[in-house]
Amino acid sequence: MTKMIKVELDVENVNNDQTKYWVEEITNQYADFVVEDVNITGDKVAFSIGSPGMDDLTTDDIKFRIDEYLTMNEQPFKLKNLKVV
Repeated sequence: MTKMIKVELDVENVNNDQTKYWVEEITNQYADFVVEDVNITGDKVAFSIGSPGMDDLTTDDIKFRIDEYLTMNEQPFKLKNLKVV
């Protein structure tokens, strides 16, 4: 069973289709990750992320990778806040 960690982004000017693609592309950038339960609403993007091969994955690990992904890839929204729980 894969340990899943919840990611929540508070955003502005979200484009739903492009944002869904952006979230799904995380699994291409980081092949060891899986993304589930993508939910995009007005000003929030939420999803669960985990790695089947990494039982010791922490919220800090995920936050580091999401921050890195945000830096390396243009977003189809304006990020206001990132929360990893």
